[in-house]
Amino acid sequence: MSAKVKIIISDTHIGAGGADMGNRLEDFISDEVFFQWIHGLIEESEQSGREMTLIINGDWIEFLQVPTVGSFDPTRHYPTDAYTDLSEEAAIQRLEVVHAGHPQVFQALADFISPGPPRRDLVILFGNHDPELAYAGVQEHLLELLDARGRKRELVRVGERRYFKDGVLVEHGNAFTEAVNRFTDPDHPFDPEEERLIQRPPGSYVVTDFYNKVEWDRPWIDGVHPMSSLVFYALAYDPIFALRFIKALLTSTPDLITDILATGAQESASQEVLAQLDDADERALAQRLREDDAFAAAFMQEVDQALAAKGAVPATAGLATAAGESRPPQVRAQEIMEHYWQVLEDAAGEMAKKTGAKVVSFGHIHERVQKRLPGGALYLNTGTWIWKMNFKDAPDAVWRDLIAHPEKYMYRRELTYARVDIAENGRIIAARLLLADDPPGPPPPPEPAPDPNLWQQVVLGLRKLIAKLTGWV
Repeated sequence: MSAKVKIIISDTHIGAGGADMGNRLEDFISDEVFFQWIHGLIEESEQSGREMTLIINGDWIEFLQVPTVGSFDPTRHYPTDAYTDLSEEAAIQRLEVVHAGHPQVFQALADFISPGPPRRDLVILFGNHDPELAYAGVQEHLLELLDARGRKRELVRVGERRYFKDGVLVEHGNAFTEAVNRFTDPDHPFDPEEERLIQRPPGSYVVTDFYNKVEWDRPWIDGVHPMSSLVFYALAYDPIFALRFIKALLTSTPDLITDILATGAQESASQEVLAQLDDADERALAQRLREDDAFAAAFMQEVDQALAAKGAVPATAGLATAAGESRPPQVRAQEIMEHYWQVLEDAAGEMAKKTGAKVVSFGHIHERVQKRLPGGALYLNTGTWIWKMNFKDAPDAVWRDLIAHPEKYMYRRELTYARVDIAENGRIIAARLLLADDPPGPPPPPEPAPDPNLWQQVVLGLRKLIAKLTGWV
């Protein structure tokens, strides 16, 4: 047995491309870094003779924000139905759009796979944003795009939920967190009522029906994860947007848990909140939320219960304390994030105990974690390659600045990956999180224009004189 290296990334959310040309739905801007990083791994493998497995752990492609079109225009606002075709044919067409928008990514992966020696293989697991990878036609087309023919074909595995080999267990993690992002069958992401079509979890429709419209004006919203915590941050800092977001979330997703009585006389929590939103003027409601603390606390508790009915937040007793006081909505937002971080950590411990895995790697929560579990296994969460900001200790001024000037924050990226080194005897000798490279930054400010020479000064003077005499400006 030869020494091996396993490389794990997740949540790259690669879209249709064209971020530099105006596509505000594109969150992946690290194509060049990805290409150089992969080629660095290739060089290391060749020089050391060690086998490598690259595992892309779900949400590799952001199918929810790639339209089904023949020719993609990065400046165009496509209608909702351009994102909602669930057919295999539409998925293949979207894959073509992604390939055209990110050729370096696909070329790097094609260069990586090799029958060797040393052998380098590729595993691409599905997440809740790319269940389309489970389609056989998508898998075949991807093999073509990666030039995986002949002996190389056996080196690529696509569309499975989980990887478990050599004591390393990898899966996306959405099966353990918020119900709104789970599949009915975690191993088989197809619609139980129409098996020929993939299933999109309920939360996916919030992306296609709402995010894809508002992200053009609020591109920062993808940096707040999970989306349920965004509800409470928005209530604190952008209440009109929060009201629209709540309505979209409650409308787009079915109740998973309802508080309807057996008699059917009582409306569900989500229906009650929707009724309020339908009847109220949103600006007046937003103003009241800002000025009336008691009303804001009661409204937030109702929203909390409604989101719990959707499976979007953990069920709690609500925001009110025993003393009748309330906590700020941003505190509830942080509670939701920390809850799901803990849920995945607990799930990692259970999976290690159940399978005997020495390393458990998840993604999904967009938070990098490296932690030793009580049973001795190591839990690694590879975070995300798109922009992410931890708002736990962010003061109000930072939030307001983010909303007003998102471009100052959205180039913050931690291009995290996990690396597991395995000795020739099969023992894991090292496992840790690393960074692929320094993240790409915003374009440099324009250079100051040089002072005009004498001739240029004469020409400029004449133009000003002509404009003054003719009245043209």
